[in-house]
This record gives sequence, structure tokens and C-alpha cells, in this order.
Amino acid sequence: MKETTPQASASIAMRPASEESPSFLVKLWRGLTHPFLLGILLILAGGVMAAHLWLPQLPTALANDPLAAAAWLDAAAASAPGGAVFRALGLFDLAHNLALRLLLPLLAAVLLAHLAGTVWRAWAARRLEPPDRWLPGLVAWDATLAPAPEQAVWFDACTDICGSPRIAELAGEEDVAGVCDCHPRQQWLGLAWELGLLLALAALLLNLYSGWQIDPIVLDPGQSVSLAPYATKDVSLSEDTAQITLCCPQATALVAQGGVSADGVAVKVVATGRAVQAALLRDGRPLQLQAIEENARVARQLVVHFPEARSERAIAAPEAGLAFRLVALDDGGVRVQALNADNQTLFSHDVYEASALPLGDDLTLQLKPTSYVQLRALGRPWTWLLRPAGLLILIGLMAIWRWPYWRLGVRANEAGAAIRWQGARRTKAQFQQWLSYLRNTEDAEVSSRTQRKD
Repeated sequence: MKETTPQASASIAMRPASEESPSFLVKLWRGLTHPFLLGILLILAGGVMAAHLWLPQLPTALANDPLAAAAWLDAAAASAPGGAVFRALGLFDLAHNLALRLLLPLLAAVLLAHLAGTVWRAWAARRLEPPDRWLPGLVAWDATLAPAPEQAVWFDACTDICGSPRIAELAGEEDVAGVCDCHPRQQWLGLAWELGLLLALAALLLNLYSGWQIDPIVLDPGQSVSLAPYATKDVSLSEDTAQITLCCPQATALVAQGGVSADGVAVKVVATGRAVQAALLRDGRPLQLQAIEENARVARQLVVHFPEARSERAIAAPEAGLAFRLVALDDGGVRVQALNADNQTLFSHDVYEASALPLGDDLTLQLKPTSYVQLRALGRPWTWLLRPAGLLILIGLMAIWRWPYWRLGVRANEAGAAIRWQGARRTKAQFQQWLSYLRNTEDAEVSSRTQRKD
């Protein structure tokens, strides 16, 4: 495609630079480093990174149990908006995602190709040479001027659009050549862009294949659970169920804050629910209680969970020959009914705070409305790499945007001047500005000569 700038007394024609047919390797290199390919891969990798950071992943202990893994994936898909789509894409199990095993190596290869091209360009820019050789990441345009501008004029034009360009004059046998370029040293800062992306990719890969997850962890008031064998830490819930603690070293956060993290281990609050603490005393001695549901837990002080309003639970006291029916009320209370062996109701009470309910002369039922917490523990030991990766990406983007590299070569003789500009695509406007400077200068000189003649 040919573009022609408006002509004045100086004739200027601008067009994309022509080149010989590139070799297969050059075509392959250009395809691998095409911005469109990199953009598509980065969008896909960004989605994977978001899933890795914010979507639950298949617990490590279930990886070798297909039935349990399928049940967990069904539950995860049902609990998340768009969960069916996420599951179909394998975003709940990134560590075993086959498509990801193709995407991430391809992205790594593309980034390494871009990094090599940036190093090559920065190394080539250390010396000021005519822009005849193709450099990766740059495009070239040619222009011709008739008559040729004076050397001082186009030197001034370089200074006008760059501020402090490198300028050199070369003498040839048939023509006089000069070159200038802009921002050669800053090209090394552009490496930070690819290095930052590679570092973020490394963090993702390391976390996928060395990270872990425990899900679910259900804690009752005052309960503590070890994260072994994945981490030498414990997570506990305070007696008042207001805060969770990760130890050791100790890190504490309110349940309302959503989680706590330390040393690459994060504990997230998945859900909270209502519960009631129950204990049956005979002459001050606690008797065994057994939950008829909830995996038939047995304890002398039992915590019964209510996953939703109006939930109903039952516990038995075999030593006393009694059973208790518990119902979560909408107003925050708990209704308790005591039943004997003949299934006769002995009493029914609504409990809103810690209470002691007598049962005959020697039995006392102690109830305390409380809550429980469901947690998810994540081991992401390499997530800290994302901070320096983000800083490098920011530095690289600023360098690329603020200091784009370009270089210009001029060959002049009596017939006119041949110009080649090579730079990033968006520097085309600067080339047009450079040509406009020459045209305006030539017009001013023509007008001045005309006035002197008059």
C-alpha cells in the first residue's frame, strides 16, 4: 500500500519498505513473535491465573480417587456461578488439565522468542548503523525526497522529534549517508516485560505442581486442626467463633475478614453456619452423646450443626435412655425436645442463650447456641513471585510505551534523498512528523528566497 504525503516545493513519497522474500525460519520466527498470538495466549493464561487464585481446586487427597473427585467437582460446580462451564473447561482441576499442558509450554516458547528478539534488538542498537538489516519487533518504511534536504536540516528534524538522538555522518563513494536513532539504551528496560511474564508463568507452574489444597475443614468453637502432611501448621477457631488462627508463626484474623495467610499457606472462610453445643450431665458428670446424623459423632460435649434455617437434628444419650430433637428457629433460637425410650415428649423448650435444663432429679441438659466455620486451606508457596513479576511487567510496559526505539538512515545525492525509517509500528506518526518538519523547512526557505527576489 502506498501512502503519499502532500507535496510542496519538496517532493516526498512514503511507502512501506520492500524486502527480499524472507526465509522459512524468518517466517516461523515472525509468526511465533506476532503480537496477535501473544495477546491470545496472554488472555488465556490470564484466565487460568484468575482461576488458580480465586476458584477452588480439587483437594490433593482426592486426586487418586475418581469417585470422590467427581463428587467434589459436582459440589464445586453447583456452588459457583457458572460452575458448569468452569468444570467443563477443567478450571476446578488445573493441575490435571490437558489443555493447560499444551497452553503453558506454548506461551513459554512465545515469551522466550520475544525475549530473544528484544535482546537481539537491544544488542544491535548499541552501535549506530543504517537501518538496512531487519530487526525483530520493528517495521520499516521508505521515503524519497527531491531535492535532497541539507544535512543540518534533517539532523535538526531528528532532534525535534527525539530531543537527544544519536547522529552519525557516513561518507560513501557515490552518495553521502547519515544515520540517527532514538532511545537505544532504554531498549534494555523493555526486557522487563518478557521477564516479568516469564516469572509469573513460572509462579503459576510451580504452584500447580507443588501446591496443595485441603477442603473442606469444619471447625467448631475452640477446635484446632493440623494441616499435616502438607504443612507444619495448625488452624484453630476461637471459643467465641469470632477469629481464626494459623500457627506457627501465629497469624490471626477475624472470621468476617474472610481468611488468614502466612508463609505461602492461606486459609479461606468458605461458609459459616449455626450450631448448638450440647452436654448431658448426671450429678455433674458428662455422659456420652451421639449424633444420629452427621457421621454419628460421639462426644461428651457435642456440637450439632444446622446448615440452613429450620434444619432438624437429633442426638441420643444411650446411658440415660433419652433422645433429643433439635430444630433451628428462624429468629436465631433452638427448639429442643426431650424424648424417652417410648418416644414420649418429656419437655420442649426454645433456647436463645446458654441454658441448663433439668431432667428429673439427677440429669441436666446444657445447651449453648453458637456457630461453626467451614474453611479451605491452600498451599501456594510460590505466589510471592507474582509481586516482583508485576513490578517487572510494569517497568517493561512503561519503557516500551515511553521510549519506543526507532532509527533513520538518509542517503543523498544530486538527484534527491532516499530515506529508510525502522521502528515500532506506532512510531510511524513520528516518521510523518519528521517528513513534515523537512517539508515545512523547505517551504519556509522557498518563501524566503521568493521574498528576497521581490
